[in-house]
Amino acid sequence: MKAIIYTKYGPPDVVQLSDIEKPVPKDNEVLIKIHASTVNRTDCGFRSAEYFIVRFFAGLVYPKNKILGNEFAGQIEAVGKNVNTFKPGDKVFGYDDKKFGAHAAYKVMGAEDCITTIPANVTYEEAAPITEGAHYALCDIRAAKITKGQNILINGATGAIGSAAVQLVKNLGATVTAVCDTKNVDLVKSLGADKVIDYKKEDFTQLKESFDVVFDAVGKSSFGKCKPILKKGGIYM
Repeated sequence: MKAIIYTKYGPPDVVQLSDIEKPVPKDNEVLIKIHASTVNRTDCGFRSAEYFIVRFFAGLVYPKNKILGNEFAGQIEAVGKNVNTFKPGDKVFGYDDKKFGAHAAYKVMGAEDCITTIPANVTYEEAAPITEGAHYALCDIRAAKITKGQNILINGATGAIGSAAVQLVKNLGATVTAVCDTKNVDLVKSLGADKVIDYKKEDFTQLKESFDVVFDAVGKSSFGKCKPILKKGGIYM
């Protein structure tokens, strides 16, 4: 099968198109024919290993998993003998930041891992990019114990993490103030934000209201700058 592989860390040109053996699912695994994937921040971080700590997970000298791609959407082609949650023909999407492998024609996944069926009104191309940003956003939202009725500010509301955070926080019943670029104001409103701040026209750290949580999804601010707009005991992420 065709796959994009890398055998050493470095810039984008270390990845190359190659022919490798098609994987075979084990008893508790499914074989997925990949229809769509992404190249996201996690892929790039593991490919470059610019932050040395990545090597403790990916391989100290050389990458252990030679195929990147952690987000995917595709169709089940085969299932292991112990799998009863999926069947051949099912359209699925999922996330794998442990073994990666979605930059290939086929990928195996544990049937109990981060994989589920695609809603009928969603395409492969729409499903594949959903998971990475939402995964990180949900981890932080749970860590901050965001609940109904809280006042939350999300900076960077149009990135993968920020756009997911706006929707997830609204789903919890909190009030969302979102910060974004001028061109994305309408988009962020459509995601459910109660109030949108255009950072090109207004500095959100100078707002007169206070927040239970300030979630900087793009790392462009600091605790010191945001402290004045945090409630007593408020959280800066």
